[in-house]
This record gives sequence, C-alpha cells and structure tokens, in this order.
Amino acid sequence: MHIRSSAWRGTLLALGLLALATAEMRGAAARTPAQESEDRLRRDITFLASPECEGRGPLTRGIDRAADHIASEFKKAGLKPGDGKSYFQPFTIKGSVQDAPATLVLHGPRGEKVELKEGKDFYPMGLSEGGKAEAPLVFAGYGVTSPKLKYDDYSGIDVSGKVVVVFRDVPRTADRESSRELKPQAGLTRKLSVAEKKGAKAVLFVNDAETASTGDDLLDFNFTALSPFQAKLPAFHIRRAVLDRLLKSAGTEKSLAGIEKAIDKELKPRSLDLAGWTVSLESKSHRDRIPLKNVVGVLEGHGPLARETVVVGAHYDHLGYGGVSSMAGGKKMTIHPGADDNGSGTTALLELARRYSAMPNRQGRRLVFIAFSGEELGLYGSAHYCKEPLFPLKDTASMLNLDMVGRLSTDKATGKEKLLSEGHGTAREYKDLLDKLTTKYEFQLSAKPSGFGPSDHASFCAKKVPVLFFWTGYHDDYHRPSDTADKINLSGMRRIVDMSQEVITQMATVEKRPVYVEVKGGGGARPSTGPRLGFRPGYGDEENGVLVEAVSDGLPAQRAGIKEGDKILSVAGKPTMKLETFMEVMASQKKGTTIDVEIQRNGKKMPLKVQLD
Repeated sequence: MHIRSSAWRGTLLALGLLALATAEMRGAAARTPAQESEDRLRRDITFLASPECEGRGPLTRGIDRAADHIASEFKKAGLKPGDGKSYFQPFTIKGSVQDAPATLVLHGPRGEKVELKEGKDFYPMGLSEGGKAEAPLVFAGYGVTSPKLKYDDYSGIDVSGKVVVVFRDVPRTADRESSRELKPQAGLTRKLSVAEKKGAKAVLFVNDAETASTGDDLLDFNFTALSPFQAKLPAFHIRRAVLDRLLKSAGTEKSLAGIEKAIDKELKPRSLDLAGWTVSLESKSHRDRIPLKNVVGVLEGHGPLARETVVVGAHYDHLGYGGVSSMAGGKKMTIHPGADDNGSGTTALLELARRYSAMPNRQGRRLVFIAFSGEELGLYGSAHYCKEPLFPLKDTASMLNLDMVGRLSTDKATGKEKLLSEGHGTAREYKDLLDKLTTKYEFQLSAKPSGFGPSDHASFCAKKVPVLFFWTGYHDDYHRPSDTADKINLSGMRRIVDMSQEVITQMATVEKRPVYVEVKGGGGARPSTGPRLGFRPGYGDEENGVLVEAVSDGLPAQRAGIKEGDKILSVAGKPTMKLETFMEVMASQKKGTTIDVEIQRNGKKMPLKVQLD
C-alpha cells in the first residue's frame, strides 16, 4: 500500500510519541518506594528551607507559611485535626509589640530639621520599653568602660539628660588581652544598661565598621522583640551616614571612619558633644503575649490499645533572620534556612504521617503527629502541649522526637553511618529495640540513656512519659545561614525515617505499655531560657568534659577566651564532665553575672571568668 510522505511523517511522529510515553511510563514504574520517599522528602525540605519561609522565625510570616504547609500535608494524608476542628494548637510567649510607627527628628545648629524615615534611616529596637525624648545629642564612642584598661567612653562628657549615640561592638585593638577584657561589653543590652546608669534619656546605635563592611544593614524592631531584657530608655538603630553628618557638622576634623580607626588604633576615647544638635524621638511599644502555634494531626488506632497515644514530634521553628542564638554572631539580619535544624525532622514527621495514614484499619495505639513551635526559644511548644495535652498524658505510652536528622555522616572509627539517640533508659524495652534496629540498618549508634536534652522530648520526659530522640549530630552549618537544603543527606534521612517507622510501630502495638524509668543523673533542663555561653558542644567523649566544637562570635564563651577544641570541666565551681550536667548547671545561672569556668586546653587546665549576657 502506498502511503503519502506527509501521512508517513505523521505516523512516525505518533509512533515516536508513543515510544517516548512508554519509556516514561517504564521509568516511572521502575522508581522504587525508597526513591519516591526521597522525592517527597526533597520537596518538603526544599520548601521549609526556602526564602519564602524566612528561616521560620517566630515573628516572621514565613513561619505561618511553614505551619500552613504542614497542616495542608496532614490534611492531604487524611490525618484529623488535633482537637477535631483545627490543626493548630495556639499558645503565647512574652515579647514586645510595636504600637505605632516611630519618629526620629534631628534639629541642627543652623535651624536644620532632618526628619528620618523608619525603615530607611532607622528602626526602633524591640529590646526597649519605648518612650519619648527631646534632648541634646552626644557621641560616646563604643559606649563602654573598662577600669582595668583605663578606658572609658563616658569620661570627660556629661550624658545625663541627653541622647547618646554609640557604635555597636567594642574597639578592635590589636592587643589580645585588651580585646578579651573589652568583649563582655559588646552586647546591646550591656550598652543600654551602662547608658541608663549614666543618666542618658535614649540610645542611638550605629553599626561599627566591621559590621557595616558588607552593607550598613539595620536591625528591625522584631529582631530584638523577643529579648528577655527590656531597657527602660528608648533605643534606636540608625544609619552610619546619619552619625557621619552629625560629626562633620559638629566641627570635627575627621570623618566617622577616621574617628573609629583612631579609637581602635590608640584605644583612647574620642567622645564629644554634637554641638548644637538635638533630637526629638518617640517609640511606642508594649510587652504582650506573642502568638505561636503547634501543628497537630491525628491518626486513630484500632483494637484494645486504641485509647492510648503515641506522640511523634519535631519542631518546625528556627532562627528566622538570626539573633543571639546564631553561630554566625547574630549582628546582621540574615535568613537562617534551618534545613537540618529542624526542617529535616519536620520533613521526616510528614513522611511518617503519610506512611501510617496509608495503612487502613491500622491496629494499635493512636498516633499524634506534632510539629512544635518555640523550641529554639526554650521548648515552649512542647511544654505547652504537655501542660494542655489534646490527649491525656496519663494515656500517652511513648514519645519519639526527631530533631536534626538530615546530616547522617560516616563514623571514622567504624566506617558506618553514625546515628545519635537519647532516652533509651526511660523505658526498659528501648535499649534492646535500638540495638536490634541499628544492627539491621547498619548504623553506628551513640546512645545516651537520659531523656533530658536540648529538644522537645525533654518536656515529655519531665512528665514521666518514656521518650526516644534521634538526631545526626552538630556540624559546621549549625545555626548558621549555610544550613541549606542542598546539604541534606536525603538517602540517610530516608533510612532514619524507615527505622523510626519500625520504632513507632513497636511503640504503638506492644501489648504491655512501657513503664517510665527515671534515669539517675539525667534530670535537668535546656538552658535556653537562661544564659548561654555561646558555643557548639561536641557529642561523644562525654566522660571527660564538654568538648567545644565551635564558638559563636561576640558571645560570652568567645569573649572569655574559650576556643575550639577546649573542654569545659566545671562551671560555677561544679564539675561538668557530661553535657547533661553542663546544661543543668547553666540552667541555674543568672544572666548578667560573672561565673568561674574551668577549661582544659592541650592537656592543661585553665581558669576563666565568664560574663553572662
């Protein structure tokens, strides 16, 4: 049969498309359940760590986007809302709320009137109670005093009843001992306290040259709105260009940069009255309860155990744009994606919820999946759930917590991938279960029996609920802007999900409910609501002191001279040979005090004084 060329081409095209479609179908069919699971994990963690979620900080819109995503995925999977009506369990924490736009107007010696714009030239700061002031301006260098170094930015000037302008941080002297002595005064709260004692009416902060080297960025109100410290006098953050103009018009011969370099080089104050300049400012804010929310989805069980509950948890909040918990120093607003901490645990939680929802008529205990908020601020979300549980804690058989499960790495000693766990001592059955499963999955297990640790399982352990906690350890990107989704070990996270599923199944189906066991020496609490030294602890070798793996810029540990590789042997006279003990001791310390810390460096013991923020 003769076929025309156009028809032939059409036939070939159709056959080609059919072959392509068939190949695609074969490719799709060839994908394994493990690959499909990893695809879902990749999708969730990419969204949770995206700029759209803004680091999931408590005062960002991004954390609400993350919460909506989690609730939507719970609903798609077929989970019921936690209370039967809503997937959200609301709670509140203390913080500052801005009531109205702030004003800041400069009045010059020749009748100048400069109205600065909020968001462009300045921001009010959330660590202040706010207020109103109209007063002369005075420049007080870095706003620090050190009798030991005979350095005092307030010497020779009268700031009483005036508005003080100061640099952030402290002078960058080349002398190491002098730098160490000055560092404790670098914090914003410390500078505000000093200015208040000197009688100032308000403080205007200006970025130091190093902070401004990559851009003279301002800190917005919310960046410090959750600070537990509240200064009585108004505080603002202004552009360097504003101060530069004031200095030049006040008759100084040097620019802002020149004055700053001179202070740093000679370690001598260059404070002065800004002759003829006054400021009118006002900031309206108040302390209130800041709304947060847990996200809760429920899968009912069936059979004789259905009235009991197993909680599977992971916190979904992170640091937002940084702050005091940032290991990058926290001096600038930079999104901290939090892919591993704890986008990974939240992603694992969603995957587990999907898997269990796909099991029709599942026998065993009720499964309650909870994405907690407020963990980074002090376990607030899990503490709230334990205070107001949606299902009675007396009927809660176990709790599994997943936090930072995205960086499974190889143990150098064994060549196996290393999984960390806590809590196996809180129920007699857990140790054998862990040993069996880690052997099956070929993990190198590093396990602690205590159920008290720096994550949400501690809240349940405090209520005598048996707990298990899985994580993969600290890394160089912890609490830094570099904790991004592309660095997640997807196959490793999927294997942890696989093992977690077996753990949950055991928790949900074992006929005899586990009995809570109190681990001796394991009591304690995360010191998140108390002072922090500001370092990343090492995990392992816990019998010989707390290993310092990294130190945060500008925080108490660095200012006191603690370095990477040191071991903390005691705090405030109390031995801290284990991380749990260290957390217990730190939780009992008070902010603003100076404590004794003994470290070991290169085999030698060294006493240090640490000023807590």
